[in-house]
Amino acid sequence: MSDIGNALTGGRNGNTSFRVVVLDIDGTIVGSDLVLSERLRSAVASAQAAGATVLIATGRILGSALGFSRELKTNGPLVCFQGAITADPITGDVVRHARMDASLAAEALDLLNGASGQLSMVLDNEIYVEERSEWAVGYAQRMDQALNVVDSLKVVSVGEPTLILSVDEPGPTGIRADHLTAHFGDRARITHSLPHFCEVASPDAGKLNALEIVLDGLGATPEEVVAFGDGVGDAEMLGWAGLGIAVGDAHPIARERADTLIAGPDADGVAQAVEELLNRNLLSG
Repeated sequence: MSDIGNALTGGRNGNTSFRVVVLDIDGTIVGSDLVLSERLRSAVASAQAAGATVLIATGRILGSALGFSRELKTNGPLVCFQGAITADPITGDVVRHARMDASLAAEALDLLNGASGQLSMVLDNEIYVEERSEWAVGYAQRMDQALNVVDSLKVVSVGEPTLILSVDEPGPTGIRADHLTAHFGDRARITHSLPHFCEVASPDAGKLNALEIVLDGLGATPEEVVAFGDGVGDAEMLGWAGLGIAVGDAHPIARERADTLIAGPDADGVAQAVEELLNRNLLSG
Protein backbone atom coordinates (compact mmCIF):
# COMPACT_ATOMS: atom_id res chain seq x y z
CA MET A 1 0.00 0.00 0.00
CA SER A 2 1.31 3.50 -0.88
CA ASP A 3 1.86 6.26 1.66
CA ILE A 4 -1.40 7.88 0.49
CA GLY A 5 -3.17 4.54 0.89
CA ASN A 6 -1.87 4.27 4.44
CA ALA A 7 -2.95 7.83 5.16
CA LEU A 8 -6.45 7.11 3.87
CA THR A 9 -6.69 3.96 5.97
CA GLY A 10 -5.73 5.73 9.19
CA GLY A 11 -6.74 9.27 8.31
CA ARG A 12 -9.57 11.55 9.36
CA ASN A 13 -11.66 11.32 6.19
CA GLY A 14 -14.70 9.10 6.60
CA ASN A 15 -16.15 9.87 3.16
CA THR A 16 -15.70 7.92 -0.03
CA SER A 17 -14.24 10.82 -2.02
CA PHE A 18 -12.77 14.30 -1.93
CA ARG A 19 -14.49 17.24 -3.60
CA VAL A 20 -11.84 19.96 -3.19
CA VAL A 21 -8.10 19.97 -3.93
CA VAL A 22 -6.02 22.82 -2.43
CA LEU A 23 -2.56 23.54 -3.83
CA ASP A 24 0.18 25.73 -2.37
CA ILE A 25 2.62 27.03 -5.01
CA ASP A 26 6.25 27.43 -3.96
CA GLY A 27 7.93 24.21 -2.93
CA THR A 28 4.69 22.34 -3.56
CA ILE A 29 3.72 22.50 -7.23
CA VAL A 30 6.83 24.33 -8.47
CA GLY A 31 10.48 24.24 -7.52
CA SER A 32 13.11 26.94 -7.91
CA ASP A 33 12.55 27.03 -11.68
CA LEU A 34 8.90 28.07 -11.12
CA VAL A 35 7.78 25.80 -13.97
CA LEU A 36 4.45 23.95 -13.86
CA SER A 37 4.99 20.49 -15.33
CA GLU A 38 2.82 19.08 -18.10
CA ARG A 39 2.06 16.12 -15.87
CA LEU A 40 0.67 18.42 -13.18
CA ARG A 41 -1.41 20.34 -15.72
CA SER A 42 -2.86 17.06 -16.95
CA ALA A 43 -3.58 15.80 -13.42
CA VAL A 44 -5.37 19.04 -12.50
CA ALA A 45 -7.44 18.92 -15.69
CA SER A 46 -8.38 15.29 -14.98
CA ALA A 47 -9.35 16.07 -11.38
CA GLN A 48 -11.61 18.89 -12.56
CA ALA A 49 -13.08 16.67 -15.28
CA ALA A 50 -13.96 14.20 -12.52
CA GLY A 51 -15.94 16.96 -10.83
CA ALA A 52 -13.48 18.15 -8.19
CA THR A 53 -12.81 21.82 -7.46
CA VAL A 54 -9.09 22.62 -7.63
CA LEU A 55 -7.84 25.87 -6.13
CA ILE A 56 -4.58 27.57 -5.26
CA ALA A 57 -3.84 28.87 -1.74
CA THR A 58 -0.55 30.76 -1.61
CA GLY A 59 1.38 33.48 0.13
CA ARG A 60 2.13 35.09 -3.23
CA ILE A 61 0.57 38.41 -4.10
CA LEU A 62 -2.42 38.51 -6.41
CA GLY A 63 -0.75 39.37 -9.71
CA SER A 64 1.84 36.62 -9.35
CA ALA A 65 -0.59 33.99 -8.07
CA LEU A 66 -2.99 34.79 -10.89
CA GLY A 67 -0.41 33.73 -13.48
CA PHE A 68 -0.20 30.26 -11.93
CA SER A 69 -3.97 29.83 -11.64
CA ARG A 70 -4.41 30.82 -15.27
CA GLU A 71 -1.67 28.45 -16.42
CA LEU A 72 -3.17 25.55 -14.47
CA LYS A 73 -6.70 26.61 -15.43
CA THR A 74 -7.93 25.96 -11.90
CA ASN A 75 -11.68 26.20 -11.42
CA GLY A 76 -11.81 27.20 -7.75
CA PRO A 77 -11.35 30.62 -6.11
CA LEU A 78 -7.76 31.88 -5.88
CA VAL A 79 -6.56 32.39 -2.30
CA CYS A 80 -3.42 34.55 -2.06
CA PHE A 81 -1.54 36.95 0.23
CA GLN A 82 -1.62 34.20 2.90
CA GLY A 83 -5.42 34.26 2.78
CA ALA A 84 -5.85 38.03 2.89
CA ILE A 85 -7.31 38.08 -0.64
CA THR A 86 -9.62 35.68 -2.45
CA ALA A 87 -10.14 36.32 -6.16
CA ASP A 88 -11.54 34.89 -9.36
CA PRO A 89 -8.85 32.53 -10.77
CA ILE A 90 -9.20 33.85 -14.33
CA THR A 91 -10.15 37.53 -14.14
CA GLY A 92 -8.43 38.32 -10.85
CA ASP A 93 -11.52 40.15 -9.59
CA VAL A 94 -11.29 40.32 -5.79
CA VAL A 95 -14.19 38.72 -3.93
CA ARG A 96 -12.76 39.03 -0.40
CA HIS A 97 -10.09 41.35 0.97
CA ALA A 98 -9.02 41.30 4.62
CA ARG A 99 -7.18 44.61 4.88
CA MET A 100 -5.08 45.67 7.86
CA ASP A 101 -6.63 48.39 9.97
CA ALA A 102 -4.53 51.55 9.68
CA SER A 103 -3.76 51.56 13.41
CA LEU A 104 -2.65 47.91 13.30
CA ALA A 105 -0.38 48.63 10.32
CA ALA A 106 1.16 51.63 12.09
CA GLU A 107 1.78 49.58 15.24
CA ALA A 108 3.49 46.83 13.24
CA LEU A 109 5.66 49.33 11.42
CA ASP A 110 6.69 50.93 14.71
CA LEU A 111 7.81 47.50 15.97
CA LEU A 112 9.70 46.67 12.77
CA ASN A 113 11.35 50.02 12.05
CA GLY A 114 15.05 49.98 12.81
CA ALA A 115 15.31 46.21 12.55
CA SER A 116 17.80 44.61 10.21
CA GLY A 117 16.78 43.38 6.78
CA GLN A 118 14.29 44.78 4.29
CA LEU A 119 10.86 46.12 5.20
CA SER A 120 8.12 46.43 2.60
CA MET A 121 4.37 46.85 2.41
CA VAL A 122 1.75 45.84 -0.15
CA LEU A 123 -1.18 48.16 -0.73
CA ASP A 124 -3.64 47.78 -3.61
CA ASN A 125 -1.31 45.27 -5.31
CA GLU A 126 1.64 47.65 -5.35
CA ILE A 127 4.83 47.22 -3.33
CA TYR A 128 6.13 50.07 -1.16
CA VAL A 129 9.57 50.44 0.44
CA GLU A 130 11.44 53.29 2.07
CA GLU A 131 14.74 52.29 0.49
CA ARG A 132 15.39 50.85 -2.95
CA SER A 133 17.53 47.74 -2.73
CA GLU A 134 18.57 44.90 -5.00
CA TRP A 135 16.20 42.60 -3.13
CA ALA A 136 13.24 45.00 -3.42
CA VAL A 137 13.75 45.51 -7.14
CA GLY A 138 14.10 41.77 -7.70
CA TYR A 139 11.04 40.99 -5.58
CA ALA A 140 8.87 43.47 -7.49
CA GLN A 141 10.07 42.00 -10.78
CA ARG A 142 9.37 38.41 -9.64
CA MET A 143 5.92 39.43 -8.47
CA ASP A 144 5.38 41.50 -11.64
CA GLN A 145 4.21 44.48 -9.58
CA ALA A 146 5.15 48.15 -9.34
CA LEU A 147 7.78 49.18 -6.78
CA ASN A 148 7.19 52.52 -5.04
CA VAL A 149 9.94 54.16 -2.97
CA VAL A 150 8.38 56.48 -0.37
CA ASP A 151 9.61 58.60 2.51
CA SER A 152 7.41 56.87 5.08
CA LEU A 153 5.59 53.54 4.99
CA LYS A 154 3.65 54.69 8.02
CA VAL A 155 2.14 57.59 6.08
CA VAL A 156 1.14 55.28 3.23
CA SER A 157 -0.29 52.71 5.65
CA VAL A 158 -3.37 54.89 6.32
CA GLY A 159 -4.67 53.35 3.08
CA GLU A 160 -5.07 50.03 4.96
CA PRO A 161 -2.49 47.69 3.42
CA THR A 162 -2.90 44.00 2.69
CA LEU A 163 0.46 42.89 4.07
CA ILE A 164 3.64 44.08 5.74
CA LEU A 165 6.70 41.98 4.95
CA SER A 166 10.01 41.83 6.80
CA VAL A 167 12.82 39.97 4.99
CA ASP A 168 16.04 39.01 6.76
CA GLU A 169 18.34 36.10 7.48
CA PRO A 170 16.46 33.02 8.81
CA GLY A 171 17.70 33.38 12.40
CA PRO A 172 16.57 36.98 13.01
CA THR A 173 13.41 36.36 10.98
CA GLY A 174 12.33 33.48 13.21
CA ILE A 175 12.97 35.49 16.35
CA ARG A 176 11.06 38.43 14.87
CA ALA A 177 8.06 36.24 13.99
CA ASP A 178 7.97 34.84 17.53
CA HIS A 179 8.20 38.34 19.02
CA LEU A 180 5.40 39.71 16.85
CA THR A 181 3.20 36.71 17.58
CA ALA A 182 3.66 37.21 21.31
CA HIS A 183 3.02 40.95 21.01
CA PHE A 184 -0.11 40.88 18.86
CA GLY A 185 -1.75 37.64 19.94
CA ASP A 186 -4.99 37.33 17.99
CA ARG A 187 -4.97 41.02 16.95
CA ALA A 188 -2.88 40.25 13.86
CA ARG A 189 -1.99 37.31 11.64
CA ILE A 190 1.76 36.62 11.76
CA THR A 191 3.07 34.14 9.21
CA HIS A 192 6.54 32.79 8.55
CA SER A 193 6.00 31.31 5.08
CA LEU A 194 9.69 31.14 4.13
CA PRO A 195 12.71 31.00 6.46
CA HIS A 196 13.58 34.61 5.56
CA PHE A 197 10.00 35.97 5.38
CA CYS A 198 7.92 37.34 8.26
CA GLU A 199 4.50 38.64 7.25
CA VAL A 200 2.03 40.72 9.26
CA ALA A 201 -1.59 40.86 8.11
CA SER A 202 -5.14 41.35 9.34
CA PRO A 203 -6.37 38.80 11.90
CA ASP A 204 -8.99 37.87 9.29
CA ALA A 205 -6.23 36.74 6.88
CA GLY A 206 -4.69 33.27 6.93
CA LYS A 207 -5.19 30.48 4.43
CA LEU A 208 -7.52 28.57 6.73
CA ASN A 209 -9.83 31.54 7.33
CA ALA A 210 -10.12 32.09 3.57
CA LEU A 211 -10.60 28.40 2.82
CA GLU A 212 -13.39 28.02 5.36
CA ILE A 213 -15.30 30.80 3.58
CA VAL A 214 -14.58 29.21 0.19
CA LEU A 215 -15.85 25.83 1.41
CA ASP A 216 -19.03 27.40 2.71
CA GLY A 217 -19.66 28.79 -0.78
CA LEU A 218 -19.00 25.38 -2.32
CA GLY A 219 -21.19 23.55 0.17
CA ALA A 220 -18.25 21.32 1.11
CA THR A 221 -16.78 20.22 4.45
CA PRO A 222 -13.13 20.04 5.58
CA GLU A 223 -13.34 16.24 5.44
CA GLU A 224 -13.90 16.56 1.69
CA VAL A 225 -10.64 18.49 1.17
CA VAL A 226 -7.22 17.18 0.17
CA ALA A 227 -4.60 19.87 0.73
CA PHE A 228 -0.95 20.02 -0.41
CA GLY A 229 1.67 22.30 1.15
CA ASP A 230 5.19 22.53 2.49
CA GLY A 231 5.56 25.59 4.72
CA VAL A 232 4.73 26.86 8.19
CA GLY A 233 1.85 28.83 6.65
CA ASP A 234 0.43 25.56 5.29
CA ALA A 235 0.55 23.56 8.53
CA GLU A 236 -2.83 24.75 9.81
CA MET A 237 -4.66 23.82 6.60
CA LEU A 238 -2.86 20.46 6.38
CA GLY A 239 -4.10 19.56 9.83
CA TRP A 240 -7.61 20.79 9.02
CA ALA A 241 -8.12 19.00 5.70
CA GLY A 242 -9.57 15.52 5.43
CA LEU A 243 -6.26 14.54 3.83
CA GLY A 244 -3.26 16.80 4.44
CA ILE A 245 -0.19 16.05 2.34
CA ALA A 246 3.22 17.61 3.05
CA VAL A 247 5.40 17.95 -0.04
CA GLY A 248 9.12 17.53 -0.59
CA ASP A 249 11.43 19.27 1.85
CA ALA A 250 8.50 20.41 3.98
CA HIS A 251 8.99 22.34 7.20
CA PRO A 252 8.86 20.07 10.29
CA ILE A 253 5.67 21.78 11.48
CA ALA A 254 3.98 21.05 8.15
CA ARG A 255 5.14 17.43 8.30
CA GLU A 256 3.82 17.08 11.82
CA ARG A 257 0.34 18.32 10.91
CA ALA A 258 0.06 16.38 7.64
CA ASP A 259 -1.22 12.84 7.20
CA THR A 260 1.59 11.84 4.85
CA LEU A 261 4.63 13.09 2.95
CA ILE A 262 5.20 12.89 -0.82
CA ALA A 263 8.01 13.80 -3.22
CA GLY A 264 8.65 17.41 -4.15
CA PRO A 265 7.91 19.25 -7.40
CA ASP A 266 11.09 18.08 -9.11
CA ALA A 267 9.67 14.54 -8.96
CA ASP A 268 6.09 15.64 -9.74
CA GLY A 269 4.94 14.50 -6.30
CA VAL A 270 1.64 16.39 -6.39
CA ALA A 271 0.78 15.15 -9.88
CA GLN A 272 1.49 11.57 -8.81
CA ALA A 273 -0.70 11.94 -5.72
CA VAL A 274 -3.61 13.42 -7.70
CA GLU A 275 -3.28 10.60 -10.23
CA GLU A 276 -3.44 8.03 -7.44
CA LEU A 277 -6.54 9.63 -5.96
CA LEU A 278 -8.14 9.57 -9.40
CA ASN A 279 -7.19 5.92 -9.91
CA ARG A 280 -8.84 5.12 -6.58
CA ASN A 281 -11.97 7.05 -7.67
CA LEU A 282 -11.48 9.38 -4.71
CA LEU A 283 -11.96 12.70 -6.51
CA SER A 284 -15.46 13.75 -7.52
CA GLY A 285 -17.93 16.61 -7.50
